[in-house]
Amino acid sequence: MVIIGDDPLLGVVVEGRYKIESVIGQGSAGTVYKAVQELIGREVAIKVLHDYLVSDQEFIKRFTQEAKASSRLSHPNIITIYDFGVIPKGGRPYIAMDLLKGTPLSDYISERNHIPVEDAVPIFKQVCQALAEAHRQGVVHRDIKPENIVLVERSGQKLFPIVVDFGIARLVQEESDQARITRTGTVCGSPTYMSPEQCTSSKVDHRSDLYSLGIVIYETLTGEVPFLSDELVKVMAMHLSDPPTPLNQVRADLQFPEALEQVVTKTLAKNPKDRYQTMEELAQALDDAMREPEKSSVSIPKLSRPDMSPGPLAADEDLSRHRASKEMIAPRPKPMDLATMALEELKTSGAFNEIPPSLAEKYAEHKANNLAAESAATASNQSISHSNFQRGRVEKQSIGNQVMNINPKIIVGACSAVILAAIVGFVSFGDMSFLHAAQAPWKASTTSDADALFRQQKFEEALIIYKSVLKQQGKLAKPQQENFAKAIVAVSQQYAGEKRYDDACGLLKQVPPKTSQADKVKQLLARYIAQDKKSNQ
Repeated sequence: MVIIGDDPLLGVVVEGRYKIESVIGQGSAGTVYKAVQELIGREVAIKVLHDYLVSDQEFIKRFTQEAKASSRLSHPNIITIYDFGVIPKGGRPYIAMDLLKGTPLSDYISERNHIPVEDAVPIFKQVCQALAEAHRQGVVHRDIKPENIVLVERSGQKLFPIVVDFGIARLVQEESDQARITRTGTVCGSPTYMSPEQCTSSKVDHRSDLYSLGIVIYETLTGEVPFLSDELVKVMAMHLSDPPTPLNQVRADLQFPEALEQVVTKTLAKNPKDRYQTMEELAQALDDAMREPEKSSVSIPKLSRPDMSPGPLAADEDLSRHRASKEMIAPRPKPMDLATMALEELKTSGAFNEIPPSLAEKYAEHKANNLAAESAATASNQSISHSNFQRGRVEKQSIGNQVMNINPKIIVGACSAVILAAIVGFVSFGDMSFLHAAQAPWKASTTSDADALFRQQKFEEALIIYKSVLKQQGKLAKPQQENFAKAIVAVSQQYAGEKRYDDACGLLKQVPPKTSQADKVKQLLARYIAQDKKSNQ
């Protein structure tokens, strides 16, 4: 809806009951006004059909059908209809309904980029319950979209959904009347959210609402719709033939439960028979998906702190040797020192000249903390191994003995090599072979390293290497160029979720123009620029 200026109905008392006070907004079929029911002082919303549509009998019937369908429904999550009739002045039909003071789901998504799973699922379980009631009454909404779900604060719940606008609802029990209202070849609804059967003007039943709600769930969770094009005909063709990109691929920076991803995929099945058959089934599936533990989750046991005491040694000489051996171990650099070292190397390499500095700092700190933890564990093992060696419990050629004889300067240098090697992703912390790569860590990075990180959904790390290789070679092969573009999109979406719109836009502008992400980048840039302006107002 958009705000409009003065209106001839302002101040008019409709049928002696509702005094119109102001214009709320304007939709495709009518204008919505704020009014007061004078007898009891209740504020209501009055929806009036546009005067230029009054001569169109189809629109009048559809508008009247909205009132008739909606007035039959009684549910906490469905808009309440108080009255409907015709305004004598101009003969324009109207509906008097509850005046909602809330936020359309579309605005909520736009402001936040996406809604977390734990907040979104409770919303849609309630929407399912509302539509289940409508379907029991023989009413199919036919225009489920984020604009028609309003979030209000009610009964202590901040995101209480209300389903509104049954403007093109279809009364299943009045098939003959519907045939006269909707002419052959005419499609009703919003193309982005229409079911395949709506796109082909086929017979529509309640399962069409399940598909449309699946689109809304998809968009709410990811901030993206599954089928998008500048041409509406292409969007409708996608509904008919294109499979939706799985949730975890479209927003790889977010992690969705596998069970939830499967629920959304089933809801978006092209054939109505392959979807959930009722809203109750979908609500139960959403509930089950949130209860099912992640198959990919790994339980990491908590490590007990190693015993650093020297143990019962036989003589003072052994004790002095033990203390001397501990002094041979070079002091471990602190995470802050390691992060500074890593950041300086990044600046020297020039790999991050076009990437926000915050990314380099964040990544360097992350790797430094990992190294510090691993270094601490390694040092503990070294101390224990050496103590055991002094007591004759291990062989002289043991790995612990070899490590203990490394020059302290080499150990300090090795720490630097480890952090840099870890940044380019070609060595694990427990692998001593990094000593051979310490001279030129950036040259050792390859696109295969980046591809491996990309497949692990470590997009920030992959982006660093792709950027480094691009700087060295001047170009990337087509598969790596695609991954590079997808990594940028994933990281930019993460930034946008943190309201770092400048950083997000800066990254998106680096996406190569001839990739599959080009159209998506245009859409995201426009959205993030608008959101940035809105947040700065």
